[in-house]
Amino acid sequence: MGDLSWSRNALEKWLWRGLRGSTKAAPGDVDGASERLRSVLASVSDCYFTLNPAYRITDLNEAAVDWVGSNPDQVVGACLWDLCNPYAECSLVIREGMQERRRIRREVMSGLRPGRWLDLQVSPSAEGLSVFFTDVTERRAATAALDELSGRLLNLQDEERQRIAEELHDSTAQHLVAAGLHLMRLQQYLIPGEGQKVLDEAADSVEEAARELRTFTYLLHPPGLEHGGLAGTVRDFAAGFARRTGLETSVCMPETTKNLPFDIQRSLLRVIQEALTNAYRHAAASRVMIDLRFGATTMKLRILDDGCGLSRGVRKAAEDGALLGVGVTGMRARLLRFGGCLRLLSDARGTMVVATLPLGLSERITTDQDPSASPN
Repeated sequence: MGDLSWSRNALEKWLWRGLRGSTKAAPGDVDGASERLRSVLASVSDCYFTLNPAYRITDLNEAAVDWVGSNPDQVVGACLWDLCNPYAECSLVIREGMQERRRIRREVMSGLRPGRWLDLQVSPSAEGLSVFFTDVTERRAATAALDELSGRLLNLQDEERQRIAEELHDSTAQHLVAAGLHLMRLQQYLIPGEGQKVLDEAADSVEEAARELRTFTYLLHPPGLEHGGLAGTVRDFAAGFARRTGLETSVCMPETTKNLPFDIQRSLLRVIQEALTNAYRHAAASRVMIDLRFGATTMKLRILDDGCGLSRGVRKAAEDGALLGVGVTGMRARLLRFGGCLRLLSDARGTMVVATLPLGLSERITTDQDPSASPN
């Protein structure tokens, strides 16, 4: 809502601070303070009105008058429920703030204009309740469109990764196999000595290139989620990762993750995939641990390696939110789609990727930890 969206009490305190210098406030000073208060409220771009304990409107600014579309003289003194659906979500927030005498801020649907979304803030005051709100319908629509575009781009990225992995497996890998066979055939034409040593080194290089190609192909396109669910797929993926890279891996994840929406399972799998790829390529790690747990309001995925850690510059960029690298940016984008966030914690003992997502993503999610969620 911006810095001008203060409660009436906050504005009054600010105005009365200027009167404290005098030993006694004259009536003219009080009138002046009230007038200045009205002037400030009139300049606020947000809609603002006040209620007494009977939910009657005692004051409102010009923005609120424009929103209601009525003569202000007809609005002041009217009961709020004569203008607004008393059972609308915004009305319930106002009742909650009035009855519990606490400040609340939420995005809710308008009770006066159905289909419009409001950023609503209520603050208790000595006279009753102060209410600020602004129309955020267009902003929400733009955010939804951006999320949809982000999701489509990420899906295209997954499809492109699958295509590249298949191409590497079906074409490039076969060329390496052929090169290795040709090197073996050359042995019969060489005189033992220096030539044999060069041939052996070339064969070793081809074999190492083939092994790395198989590893990166596997990392590019891990197994699908359609049959095993997130926990089973991650365990299978981690086992294959360990066989191909030699890194020790452990997984602690409840089976109840299969109740998460499919798009969220896929996003979490991609985060794990990217984190393991980074650990293998950059961290010089020997061990990686994957841990996912449900809390009271969030679930946290942690991927911890015992590698060399991030450089100071990369850590500073992570703290400032300017995470470096396309892979990390993609991880963050996948989480942002669902209201989540990504953090990188690193020192000389290793790096931990922490992915957090809010609960409430599916009514079927069970927050109890499953007994089968034991480390592999």
